[in-house]
Amino acid sequence: MEPDKFSATIPGIRTVSAVKTTELIPPLPAEEKVFIWQRTIMQYPAYIPRLKQLLQQGYLIVAEIDDNPIRRREYADNNYLSYRGCHCVQTSTEPLAKILRQYNPNVAVFPNQLAYLPAPRTYSEDTVTIFFGALNREKDWQPIMAALNRVLVAHKHRIRVKVIHDQRFFESLKIEQKEFEPFCSYEGYQEIMYSCDIALLPLVSNPINEMKSDLKFIECAARGVAVLASPTVYENSIVEGETGLIYSSEKEFEIKLNLLISDAQTRRQIAGNAYDWVRDNRLLCGHYRQRRDWYLQMRDELPRLNAELRDRLPELFDD
Repeated sequence: MEPDKFSATIPGIRTVSAVKTTELIPPLPAEEKVFIWQRTIMQYPAYIPRLKQLLQQGYLIVAEIDDNPIRRREYADNNYLSYRGCHCVQTSTEPLAKILRQYNPNVAVFPNQLAYLPAPRTYSEDTVTIFFGALNREKDWQPIMAALNRVLVAHKHRIRVKVIHDQRFFESLKIEQKEFEPFCSYEGYQEIMYSCDIALLPLVSNPINEMKSDLKFIECAARGVAVLASPTVYENSIVEGETGLIYSSEKEFEIKLNLLISDAQTRRQIAGNAYDWVRDNRLLCGHYRQRRDWYLQMRDELPRLNAELRDRLPELFDD
């Protein structure tokens, strides 16, 4: 919805967004119509009539996905209709685009951007707060938990940890200075992150993780949180020692976490550099027109796209 809000500021563009369901609005004369399915798992053949309706009304049909489709077997069970049944696909990373091009050759990459930049941080001089908030990360944090606990115990009088959602991670922490928040709103997630000094972003190397985007690094950087991250995903965005720290082993994780806790100047310098990088490179205000330009390009190529769609799914064009 955030890209929609920015797109709506362009003269001559209307955007309508809805969750779960939507109704097609009457078009204005000569309007170029685009319909975006965001993370939809289309059932075959139940979605065929909906797609045919969009085609008959002259829409460019775009699928949007920000996760590896192999995570959900429903995509394969429905012959990847979610991508094969659309004219084109938009996603957030080039590795993910490479996977998606197996099902649809027309894929654009729009890296995740933030809609706004929070005010620069004012830090507490007393306690250093570590942030961890994620879904389905147990296999990612298990290799570093022993090292994390060694560091926490060594600094137990000046450290605390804030955890969102992951109860097992929280229970595995061997200090008393810790706070747990169950699955919460995105606003609550951002508020908790904004109160922390260091964020842990572990991802082990596997086909699912390697398709992920760097969004969490960008969210942390925008809130003045220094990041200690795995090389998986994040080494492509973080400049080591300048905008974050990357660890490649348990020992390196321990050394670098000790550094971030002990050296407030280094920690805040890294966080400040990352904040500036997000401001200069990853805000929607500098990128949202690229989406409009691509939609118009795809509209211009609609005859070719329709021909390709007919080859993939001829039943969409049956009378």
